[in-house]
Amino acid sequence: MRFGDYEIMRSNQWCYQLYRVMPEGFDNSRSKYRESEDGRALKPLECYPNDLTAAIRRVIGFSEADVAECGDARDVLARLEEVHAELDALADRFKEVEL
Repeated sequence: MRFGDYEIMRSNQWCYQLYRVMPEGFDNSRSKYRESEDGRALKPLECYPNDLTAAIRRVIGFSEADVAECGDARDVLARLEEVHAELDALADRFKEVEL
């Protein structure tokens, strides 16, 4: 499941792995990172023991930190609103799956 520049994948029955999605054109020849379905390299960040909620919260934290570095206060606010809209959509998807 991709959320912005991050992807969460089930690593095994015990953990979810959190990855940073590297930009298109990233030279993956030296690092040999795992690839996503769309062919972009995935840099491993952290693993969460069977806790998807914690992994999603961590992605939100990373995304907010990325946004805070983008400069102008208006840009930061607009991007934070986008991040939270994406989060709300993701939460709605999980509600549908759980029913």
